[in-house]
Amino acid sequence: MLLDKMTPELTAEIVEKALIEKGQRLPHHSLHRWWSRRFAILYRAILASYLTDSKELVRKSLDNPKAVEILAKGKVFYEPFMGGGTGLIEAAIMGYHSIGIDINPVAVRIAKSTSNLLKGKVDAKEIESKGKTILRKTEEKLIETGWSWNVEGRIVSYIFVTRGKIPSWIDKYSRNGKPVRILRCPHCGTIFESARGSGKETCPHCGRSFEVTYKPKFQLGEGYPTQDGYTVWAVEVREQDGKKWRKRVLDAREILNWLQESHSKAMEKANKARKILDPVPLEDLMEGKRLKREGIKQFSQLFTTRQLATFVAFAEACRELGLDEELIEVFSVFLSESAKSSSLVAKWHSPIGEPVPAVAMKTYWVPEYTVETNPLARVPEKLVPLARNALASSIRRAVRIASSELRISRDVAVEAKIDDARTFVPDKPIDIAVVDPPYMDTVRSYASLSIVHYGAMRVFDEIVGMSNDVVLDNVERNEIPRDRTGFGKAMKLVFSNIERVLTPSGRVVLFYNRKSVLDWENILQASVESGLHPSVSYWVIGEPPGRLARSRLRGVFVVVLTREKPAKSRIVFTEPLRRASEAIFLDKNVEKSAMKALSNAISRIYNNELEVVVL
Repeated sequence: MLLDKMTPELTAEIVEKALIEKGQRLPHHSLHRWWSRRFAILYRAILASYLTDSKELVRKSLDNPKAVEILAKGKVFYEPFMGGGTGLIEAAIMGYHSIGIDINPVAVRIAKSTSNLLKGKVDAKEIESKGKTILRKTEEKLIETGWSWNVEGRIVSYIFVTRGKIPSWIDKYSRNGKPVRILRCPHCGTIFESARGSGKETCPHCGRSFEVTYKPKFQLGEGYPTQDGYTVWAVEVREQDGKKWRKRVLDAREILNWLQESHSKAMEKANKARKILDPVPLEDLMEGKRLKREGIKQFSQLFTTRQLATFVAFAEACRELGLDEELIEVFSVFLSESAKSSSLVAKWHSPIGEPVPAVAMKTYWVPEYTVETNPLARVPEKLVPLARNALASSIRRAVRIASSELRISRDVAVEAKIDDARTFVPDKPIDIAVVDPPYMDTVRSYASLSIVHYGAMRVFDEIVGMSNDVVLDNVERNEIPRDRTGFGKAMKLVFSNIERVLTPSGRVVLFYNRKSVLDWENILQASVESGLHPSVSYWVIGEPPGRLARSRLRGVFVVVLTREKPAKSRIVFTEPLRRASEAIFLDKNVEKSAMKALSNAISRIYNNELEVVVL
């Protein structure tokens, strides 16, 4: 199999191909956000090279995973930390019987829903038609309670709220291809537009000069309403102008009656959500402690009253339409995905005119000022969103996935389930397993990171009558320990469980990278003691290029583990690193330090009796 003997040149080609994905995921992996997703191309390369010795066939499979489908028939893939399901889905598309587990219920539902979309269990036209119907019924349900997200024919996209100071730069849009900034004079409160890009601006109303900044530097003044613990100071609305919906920002005092009435009328439905969410002990979660220090003491305080009411109305509309099991799960994922922007822990960023989704930086920071995003913001009767990550956006994305030419064959089995990798043993012989464990200190808890998604999903499940008895703090307690000793013991259990059912020609592939020899030694010792030896390690690109919440290590090692102890252990490093460094920013010295740590760890584990060759 080529997996054991890929050349530096082929490895470099795979890296270059992966970089094409960059920050934009392949469409069929875009149903719902999950953190630290690997490039789909890496899975394709690993899975195809396990099946063949042909470089050309592996190259072909990078673009067309169906190229090796006949070879994958009868083979079984397993991933014990599947996360959002990138590996599970790629293996299934390729034709492997695919098994994936994760301890996080949100991750499992994402993977199951994506699989069902690609297997045709959920029809694209049905999603589109029922999606539009449900959005319309959701709007009608809100109107029945005396309010809606519309103000005098204008659609509310975002409501600007603050716990303290505010910026002078509120928003932006493009006019004839040129940026226009929407500013607020901190002296008189006038909101106006400017096509100038300077750091200073003069108010057209009072004539005074002020600094243009998106940082919260200015006091707000009096006369603004307070709702849900925040002061409301501006509202972005969309006004129809022919076929376009123009952006406009209003002073909150201009629509004070709507703000007060909508908040009051939304309270009844919002309280239904609060009864579901607030018994969940937020303070028992790692990120919950941070949120509590910031004044968010109850689960429901992550969302506004209007958002909670909308969540409930959406779930009620789904329940009344009588969706089948697969479709109801997919619609729960829509609501969960929308929560990353429709929550008070999303951060507004004026230079892009959109909120940065909650936990984009892999931790919960409660911003001083943010926006209340309308989950229903869309062009009427269409799946065209007018706010970031609105429900229309999620539904439209699912329609595209279900319409994709890249499908999972009907006869291919896909199993995605909630389980613990330390105790779960697959009931079938495994040909290839990919192990991508949570790193010890990069992410403290994925359960904590998924708080807003879990919250929206929990409300949905309770309203529609789906079973959801998962307690999030229990999930967090059962995650792989992050301390070195606990991590090593846990990984030994994981590797041992896989080794028990690995076929004679089977392979275990480890995704891992650390700069510490001790960290490398810890996980490799766990694999070796389980009877799995590092035969070859390939340096590839890890996460998409970026600076926010990224480790300084841009690469990750794909370590191929075999039952048979190799005569030497190869590390393919130099050429793929060179190619990657020509395309993106990375620190070669940092990557080299990790490579040396891997090499030294292998030598120490085998008492220098196993030759390590770096290519």
